[in-house]
Amino acid sequence: MNVARLQEKARGGKAWKLPRSAASELDVATTGMGGYFTSDRAAKYGWGVPRLALVTLFAFEIVPRAFLAGSPAPVDALVSTPLPFTAEAAAAPFAPLTLVPYLQSLRWIAHAYTGSIGAGVNVQVLGLLGNLAIMAVAGGLCLWDLTKDISLVVYFLKTFCGDQLAGKLDTAEWKLVLAFTFALPLALWGAAGANDAAFGMFLPYARIAPVLFAIQAICEFGDAHLEYHPVIGKFFRHRYGFEAFTLCALTMMPGGITAPELRVVQFDLVICLFYRVANLAIILHKQGFVAAVAASLAVTIRKGCFRVFGALSGQRIVNVTDAEVATAVMRSSDVKGDALERHVATPAWRPLLSLESVDHELYGNMLRDFHAIVKACPPPQRVGEIARTKVDELMFRTYSEEAEEAPVPGGGEQKDPKMSSSSPSPPPSPDRPVVDVTLADSPHPHGGKGGDVGKCPFMQMQRTIGGGASGESNTAGRSTPVSGASPVIDADDVARLSLSVFIEYLFGREWEPKFETLLAASWEWRKEIAVRGRADPGVKKAAVELVVDDLIKNSHLWDLFGEKWREPRYYSLIMQPFLVSPAINVGDIAVAMKAHPDLALEPAMRRMHPFPIFERWVDKDVVVKGRIAVRANTQVIMFTSDFANSKHLWPAFGTGPRACAGTSMALGVLNAIHQKMLGRPGFDPERGHRFSGRNNDGVTSLAEVWYFAKTVLPVVFGFGGEKTTEAAALERAAAAALE
Repeated sequence: MNVARLQEKARGGKAWKLPRSAASELDVATTGMGGYFTSDRAAKYGWGVPRLALVTLFAFEIVPRAFLAGSPAPVDALVSTPLPFTAEAAAAPFAPLTLVPYLQSLRWIAHAYTGSIGAGVNVQVLGLLGNLAIMAVAGGLCLWDLTKDISLVVYFLKTFCGDQLAGKLDTAEWKLVLAFTFALPLALWGAAGANDAAFGMFLPYARIAPVLFAIQAICEFGDAHLEYHPVIGKFFRHRYGFEAFTLCALTMMPGGITAPELRVVQFDLVICLFYRVANLAIILHKQGFVAAVAASLAVTIRKGCFRVFGALSGQRIVNVTDAEVATAVMRSSDVKGDALERHVATPAWRPLLSLESVDHELYGNMLRDFHAIVKACPPPQRVGEIARTKVDELMFRTYSEEAEEAPVPGGGEQKDPKMSSSSPSPPPSPDRPVVDVTLADSPHPHGGKGGDVGKCPFMQMQRTIGGGASGESNTAGRSTPVSGASPVIDADDVARLSLSVFIEYLFGREWEPKFETLLAASWEWRKEIAVRGRADPGVKKAAVELVVDDLIKNSHLWDLFGEKWREPRYYSLIMQPFLVSPAINVGDIAVAMKAHPDLALEPAMRRMHPFPIFERWVDKDVVVKGRIAVRANTQVIMFTSDFANSKHLWPAFGTGPRACAGTSMALGVLNAIHQKMLGRPGFDPERGHRFSGRNNDGVTSLAEVWYFAKTVLPVVFGFGGEKTTEAAALERAAAAALE
């Protein structure tokens, strides 16, 4: 649909009033996907393809038998001729004009290709150079087809002359095709060697050419001027006219249609059929149909795999894909069960015991001690206050001209006296965005002013430009900057932000270079939890020792459990829910925010949830809307990607007895990022973002695929995974991972 044409009609520039359906199409045409990909065009080609396929079959199998010049009356011909696709039909005089010989000749390849690329050229799928390349191939195929007969030249002349008169050939590519179309008959005329020979070459098409041109002209006129006529508009807009007029040409030629004439019409129909097929494919792809079918197929295969997993493990496993049912399942159970969480995530977390993964008595005891820790800490809203200050400091460091000249504690270049904190900021540069952050009057959580760059942990580091886990760091814990690069807040910055917020909340300490060990460890845990590779046990061990022997031991929290803090079930209560999990999840959610900047925080999380999978074991029937949705004694697997576009607002932080215990604290960090960072130039959390557990980092190596296969497949087929759920055994395994 031509958007300009719709707009002109909407302004009253045409004789026919634009109806409501057309107005709706104009709305779609001028917003979102654009005028070419409207639902009206999808209906046009969706119904147009089967209609035209029937007309094409009629032209190949009925017309040669009943309407060919010299044939008996149509009824007699149909009764007396052999049935299509039989041996007798293959030996009949009209056989060369039927479908099977046409397919065997391979000429259909040139015709199908010529028709299908037209749709791609119209929507500029490949750009100018790509279009020229595929059109060059079409030109070569057409020249090959011309070695059989010149039917294709007649088709080109009628089609592109009509399109030119209608003003459709308005791009460089189609103008070249028009030139090619007129060059072909001239070349053939010259190759004939004499006028009589050339005239004889084109004479068999003297009747059909003007008929086909008239059909083209009428259809183009109807498309341009009558497509919204209250009576016959749809007849032209959806191309019923082309099929009706072509049927007339096939069946009503005086004396019957000749073999050369029929060939032209047959080729015209095949080319138009594949043009419609290609248009329909493009529209369905743009409207997400192909992706939806692929997703549905993936879900079906996945459900089959879980049935096999359940049969091999001796339990009923159900993959729930409905968000409302999933919500009911989570509310009904506090047990994760015997599936991927236990067999894959639990070993990946070691030497930690994840509060998210353990079950039964161990979970109850750890949850009780977790609440004791929270009670001994400042109020949860303090996390949000710290996070807002840290975000301001990070943005100040990233974007401020003054911050670039700030002194680095312990050495480094000194600040230019002319750029002191009391001096006015330099004027904004068009190449460097300046963010308005007010820090000078905000009290810093641990002394000084919020704008005191010497107190800010992020002022003690150079900017990370390379990003993420791949960034190079020197011995002082500062990432190597890239000269001349624009300021960027990347995946490392987001993870470091989360860690620094909770270190200050729990221990009242600012970020120090040695805490970079925790950042490195968060990437290692992330990698193994997402089943992308084995984590470095040395980095994990170093992180545990730093937390136990420095952060916890030198804080008021040591008095809670004393030497027990050295045991996995105790130090895990600090490391997993406060440090490692937030560093992982905040990074994933920041990527979701950036990918969906028009959505609020929780809707963005639902689109790209940090947890790829929820699991529950239900020992009672789960009833939804009066029916049993999940039977008792079932292991339930729920993929959050299945709920991403659900109309049911499922709880992003979980629900029921296993809901996220730290939701209020997590929201403090996430809201600070969402409100203060989202939309800022240089906010680039996907830079360096890896091992998300989903596909939003876009990088999966062959080594990672192999690691995933050798880790998960033994679990699925029942000869791998954890052998016990006994609490003492799990604690021993976690302790052994430190050795």
